[in-house]
Amino acid sequence: LMYECCLHTFRIFLLRLGWVGEASDCWYEPVPGVTSRLECRGQVLATTKKALYEIVVKEIGYQADTGMPYALADAFMYADGKRIIHIHNMSIRMGGVSREGIKQLWSAPGAAAAGMPGGGSREKKAIFDNASITAFATGKPSGAFGEKYKVFDSERVIARLPGPPYKFLDRIVRIENCRQWELAAGGSIEAEYDVPPDEWYFRSGGQKSMPFAVLLEVALQPCGWLAAYLGSALTSPVDLSFRNLGGTAVQYAEVFPDAGMLTTRVKITKVSQSGGMIIQDYDMEVLCKGRTVYKGVTQFGFFSKKSLSEQLGVRGAQRYLPGPEEAARGVPAALSAHPALPDEKLLMLDAVETYIPGGGPQREGFLRGIKKVNPAEWFFKAHFYQDPVCPGSLGLESFINLMKAAAALRWPGLPQGSRFEAMALNEKHQWVYRGQVVPGNKLVTVEAYITGADDARRQLRADGFLLVDGLVIYQMKDFTVKIA
Repeated sequence: LMYECCLHTFRIFLLRLGWVGEASDCWYEPVPGVTSRLECRGQVLATTKKALYEIVVKEIGYQADTGMPYALADAFMYADGKRIIHIHNMSIRMGGVSREGIKQLWSAPGAAAAGMPGGGSREKKAIFDNASITAFATGKPSGAFGEKYKVFDSERVIARLPGPPYKFLDRIVRIENCRQWELAAGGSIEAEYDVPPDEWYFRSGGQKSMPFAVLLEVALQPCGWLAAYLGSALTSPVDLSFRNLGGTAVQYAEVFPDAGMLTTRVKITKVSQSGGMIIQDYDMEVLCKGRTVYKGVTQFGFFSKKSLSEQLGVRGAQRYLPGPEEAARGVPAALSAHPALPDEKLLMLDAVETYIPGGGPQREGFLRGIKKVNPAEWFFKAHFYQDPVCPGSLGLESFINLMKAAAALRWPGLPQGSRFEAMALNEKHQWVYRGQVVPGNKLVTVEAYITGADDARRQLRADGFLLVDGLVIYQMKDFTVKIA
């Protein structure tokens, strides 16, 4: 039964991808020839309060010989937070259906649902569907893009999209002014993401609306897909990693659980290659029901492992270092100071090491937070397959965590139901990345100095830096949080 519970969870995920067919014609079965192993280190008793199932997808696609959709995963079961089951290489394939059959089923016209609440709705046919995108994230790249990427199925490593639960791209519905495998500026795509109203980040974010890190990923992940579609990986005989280098943007509206669907439009505006690196510039815009939610410009780069290991951090970074007298006024602060702070999944800090009221260059406040790097942390599994690195968006979220702590300390005793708005709307912000946090690192340090405080609106503005093992790798400017 424990195995079946994990298998049911796996099947629900595949149903969410759209793997469905007529009940009389299709069936589920293990993939022949795949060896699985079950490890049991505990039990579920009548006194157990909560059982939790976790599926880590390792491979997904369509079998070359049968055309059947299949997937491989590691599955885990927890009893009251303790891991008791580990299933290695759980396999499943869907008989009686094929890739083309699934596409035809979903492209067929259906009856309109009556009485459904309004939200972003899907009107365009998927050119690349969710199964294809998931294959690129965690499966075989050739299953996502075609035979030219077959070398990356097993012989080489390609830069991936994030996998679940950090995958926020469901389908590509428009491709213009570009050809597959031709790396050049000018091409644009339109992508869609269906916002699940009960998704984990709404529960974890502590602010009722979509957390900034997730919204940023909704904007950026289509850039990674377009880079792959244009054949970026094929331009180098060396395996390359894909990294965001920075951006400037404005958030115009919040995204709530009833949003329905988000549409992201990205355009590659510049491509340059030098010294084995590829630099790409993009315009990006996220819309909900035709209204702009988030808009800006961003830059990505493709780098070899050697180049990444030699990165020197943010050049010319001018950190604010409190003097002895100022530092002596610093006190540690509890991260539980406000009930609207995120829970452990999106709380990217272990502690606020020092809070100096009236500190910093503007005398509005200075904070330093720390987080020990845990190689087993959930995001290393999701971002990326074969190339584990902490998402830059979560690094920015740690900075926002620190700013939220500052706001909670500055305005204590707020009414029940107060929540954070982050980013504050209609405020430009910038970020720069010149390094990465990988499982082998030890300590992340985040520093924020408040550059502006509006007590009437309960809004803070801050600049700051993120360091890993003492090296400055991120710079943030004009980030804002507001208590609503």
